[in-house]
Amino acid sequence: MAFSANAQTKNADQLLEELSATTNSYQNIKVTFAYTMKNNEAGIDETTNGTLIVSGEKYHLNIAGQEVISDGKTLWTYLADSEEVQVNDVDPEEGFSPSKLLSSYNKEYTAKKENNLIIGGKSFLQLKLKPKDKDSNFDFVILVIDQDAMQLSKFIIHDFEGNIFTYDLKQFVTNSELPADSFTFDPSKYPDVEVIDMR
Repeated sequence: MAFSANAQTKNADQLLEELSATTNSYQNIKVTFAYTMKNNEAGIDETTNGTLIVSGEKYHLNIAGQEVISDGKTLWTYLADSEEVQVNDVDPEEGFSPSKLLSSYNKEYTAKKENNLIIGGKSFLQLKLKPKDKDSNFDFVILVIDQDAMQLSKFIIHDFEGNIFTYDLKQFVTNSELPADSFTFDPSKYPDVEVIDMR
């Protein structure tokens, strides 16, 4: 476990740099995850499952009857229940996109090491990230990192309202063959969809 010992000697910024470099080295990433929203005061504890594909600035998120697709310029949000898709331009100032989440930690946050975790005999690093942006809509994020693979295993977002959002990555697959239309919304596949263009 030379890598693990090596990870212990690195500071939080060095670990973030390494995590970003590893993540950015992949052509694409496919993850399946469990998403939990918890608010103890409000008595909320809800879990749902989802999938996410990321390639550079492009992503395709599928969760709870909602698909969010971005080709880096256009953002489509498809709501299955109401059979509508909202079309927006991607906001370059968007604070929290899946692409940013998986790759650009070191630019956006101040990092601090937390205690390591041992789960199922495996060692995981924990880093606490505070947004540098004073107007951020969340307080801090905890990254749980598989120390051997230097891959994100879980991230936990704490906002200012007492909500805790946990994304537990169950499967992490890299460099897959993806269909050409993975990052665009094709209305012809949804004959009854109402397109609401908000650009």
